[in-house]
Amino acid sequence: MRKLFKVGKNLKWILLELFVVFVGVYMAFLFQQYAENQKLAQERDKVLISLKYELDDFRTSFPRYANFQADKNQEWDSLFAVREVGDFYNWRYLEPQYNYKIIEYAMNQKGTDVVSFELYDQLSKLHSFIKRLEHAERMMTEHGQLYRNIAQSWSKESMEYQTRNADNRFNFFKFRIAAQDRTGNLRRIALMSEEVVKMINEDLGPKKTKASEIKMMHDYLDADLGEDFVREMFNDYFDNFSAEEIDGLIEEWQSSKK
Repeated sequence: MRKLFKVGKNLKWILLELFVVFVGVYMAFLFQQYAENQKLAQERDKVLISLKYELDDFRTSFPRYANFQADKNQEWDSLFAVREVGDFYNWRYLEPQYNYKIIEYAMNQKGTDVVSFELYDQLSKLHSFIKRLEHAERMMTEHGQLYRNIAQSWSKESMEYQTRNADNRFNFFKFRIAAQDRTGNLRRIALMSEEVVKMINEDLGPKKTKASEIKMMHDYLDADLGEDFVREMFNDYFDNFSAEEIDGLIEEWQSSKK
């Protein structure tokens, strides 16, 4: 009986020690898991906020680019209709024209917890339209470079004049088609960016969304874009802020620079 009691007592302490070891290992596992989750959450927020900056730039600037291009398209169409050629030889687009590195980085996170499938799907569609935009601008540049001067001494009835003029009109025609594609792609990208930004804002939550937009405002002001321009842009595109809030934030920025 004494031996059984002694064995039972030892077993109790062994089980207690094993329990303590198990709890220690489990707590270490939980701590490590918590640290990894925190690191992943920070990485996710960093990617989403950086992505938001890129897309906010697209959705606020591309409508202006599209409107300007549409006006030029009307001007060029009018010239082409009366068999004249516009100044398409002055248009050059240097690549890379647009910054979408974060979009491509986020797309490479497919299958991770950083970027959801729904967000990846929307970014993939947006990325294809950015590539189309770049292609349209590349075509505009290439056709503009094919323009050839016509000597003032050439008679309009001469073969040299008629051949050169026909070549210029042909390239001007193709330039106009590419310019129309550019306008459409600019508008599509702006609209698609707006929808993706809504998804990102929902993932970030109101507090982080507003904080990132205030930082964006400060970045624009620091870049000397002009207070009136920034005020108008935030009034038009950022519903999180009232006109009074925008004025107050600009005044705070002004005070910080004194």
